[in-house]
Amino acid sequence: MPKPASTTISAVNSSALNRFNGDPLTAPNPCLRRIGPGPYFAVAVWPSDLAGSAGLRTDSCARVLSRDGKILPGLYAAGTDSSSIFRGTYPGPGTMIGPAIVFAWCAAMDAAGALRRFSLS
Repeated sequence: MPKPASTTISAVNSSALNRFNGDPLTAPNPCLRRIGPGPYFAVAVWPSDLAGSAGLRTDSCARVLSRDGKILPGLYAAGTDSSSIFRGTYPGPGTMIGPAIVFAWCAAMDAAGALRRFSLS
């Protein structure tokens, strides 16, 4: 069972005054301060996957595909809304930023009818 917030706040406040954290050769951390009197609100935090990687299937123009592989006209997806280019895995933080930018650009250019001016091969 989790400790009451008052216990945690007391523990933090008792060590906040020792900004060296037990090492007198370390410069004090100016960011450490006592926690003031609330009110405080708590939210449960549970471990989970970092991100999704099984979004909508898309083609090279970021157009969403139906289950049978046909283009759904006017519907685009990029970033974590589309299936991962890493085939269902998520290698780490930030790995979807580049693909999100590229496929969002492809979607915008395709929607504007301008993508065919660029070679995608």
